[in-house]
Amino acid sequence: MQLRDYGRVIARRWWIILLFALAGAATAYGLSKLETPMYRSSAKLYVSPVRPDYGLTLVIQNLIRSYGQQITSERFLRQINEELKLDLPPGALRGRTNVVGTADNLAIQIDFDDPNPLVAQRVARALAQKFVEEHQRRMLAVEPRDKIEIDIFDEPQPGALNRPRTATNTAAGAVLGMLLGLVTIFLLEYLDDTLKGQESVDRFVKLPTVGTIPRIAGPGTTGGQTFGRRSPGGAAAMTQAGGNGRLINHRNPKSPVAEAYRQLRTNIQFASLDKPLKTILFTSAGPQEGKSTTLANLAIAIAQTGSRVIAVDCDLRRPTLHTLFGVKNAAGLTTLMVDPTLDDLHTQETEVPNLLVLPTGPIPPNPSELLGSRRMSEIIERLRGEADYVLFDTPPVAAVTDAAVLATRVDGVLLVVMANKTKRELAQKARAALEKVGANVIGVVLNNVKYDTSLHNYYAD
Repeated sequence: MQLRDYGRVIARRWWIILLFALAGAATAYGLSKLETPMYRSSAKLYVSPVRPDYGLTLVIQNLIRSYGQQITSERFLRQINEELKLDLPPGALRGRTNVVGTADNLAIQIDFDDPNPLVAQRVARALAQKFVEEHQRRMLAVEPRDKIEIDIFDEPQPGALNRPRTATNTAAGAVLGMLLGLVTIFLLEYLDDTLKGQESVDRFVKLPTVGTIPRIAGPGTTGGQTFGRRSPGGAAAMTQAGGNGRLINHRNPKSPVAEAYRQLRTNIQFASLDKPLKTILFTSAGPQEGKSTTLANLAIAIAQTGSRVIAVDCDLRRPTLHTLFGVKNAAGLTTLMVDPTLDDLHTQETEVPNLLVLPTGPIPPNPSELLGSRRMSEIIERLRGEADYVLFDTPPVAAVTDAAVLATRVDGVLLVVMANKTKRELAQKARAALEKVGANVIGVVLNNVKYDTSLHNYYAD
């Protein structure tokens, strides 16, 4: 992954980082509030030789390092515990006592923590006084010129809150949560084997992306955004029949989604200038990836230019086009299979001028055999003569062989995949199945792409 790829991963899953940061901060804050407050009181001792002597000063600096061990020794702390009647275990008393020796300025600082700030002050003073008294007794056996004096020059004050440091802990929890969030999103990215965008299609599927379609969230929306007004005219009936207004090129032709389908129309027209693509098959890697909706909206976009279009439902397992366009499915493609004359194509008009639909008709028990028959080739040629464009909707190519059987009889094939849903391996399998039969794969239509909100105002006008 390049640096910009890391940025895209973070931008796509930033909410996970935020969620982890908030959880970390809340956890740290809660634990801090549950922790017993501890107050710290400090006493500072000054260590100095009776006579100035550089050599003796070096000795004192080395001694200071050992004074802390004396103060925190079990014997010394036991005596303090008994004298002050603290009733604390030796381990607890040692854990609350901290001694810092500063050899540079010949000083010792004794810290003691306690839930009661006055007790912390009392124990810190007792520790300092006890150590000074013992030191003075040891100095009685030392020559006056070699004595070392220790005095309390910074009396302990009532303890100040030492912990919990709620603000610091909360900030640290948030930072730790962010780090865990980063680890999580990159782990999810590693485990997520779906196609994300055009770059992943180019990298894994190795087919050109001829169209990127923003997601359609519902009536009047795409990706959660509302676009303009409904188109006037007879859109209502077909919109109701079309399942939540998926025919957005008819219902809202000024929307960015409709513009994306028009761009797809243009790309297809320029895909083969020497031999125009008149018959185009639509398939997908897996189910529910938007191939039927893509075909329907592209058919409307082409029909809006004045070209005559026939949308043929060849999904003889789960037909969809009759529902999208609100037409009857009593007769259709399977009816033509047994019609010796082909005089009546059983196409039905839609509310879109120049757009006809040939539904499946009765569902047969042997779809693959019918689509691979010589009769199907005759039907395709008959349809080719009746329209400028014939668009065929077929089942997912990686699931059944129907699309592969029909793919060699059309001018081109479009593979529809859905961003953040289609598995890379499944898309590769679909491409391989089409290439195996020698189909002319025009490219990939990437569906359900996140909508760029910067375009909203432009298209809403």
